[in-house]
Amino acid sequence: MDKLVGKALFDDEFRAQLLRDPENAARSLRIVLTSGQIERIRGLDAQAMENLAHEFQELVGIGGPIHHIKFW
Repeated sequence: MDKLVGKALFDDEFRAQLLRDPENAARSLRIVLTSGQIERIRGLDAQAMENLAHEFQELVGIGGPIHHIKFW
């Protein structure tokens, strides 16, 4: 799931595909989702996902000022 979420945060096209067709989007990464996971993804608020992705991209320096973050 972390691979799926990570790609959705950084790849606008993939994020749109995930929200439109979660099963096939996941399959493109060789991930098989359960029916419950598919339904939860379908229930996500698309605008909230866009906002989260853009805020995260700005935080890590994509498309905005570079911020130095230490993860480890």
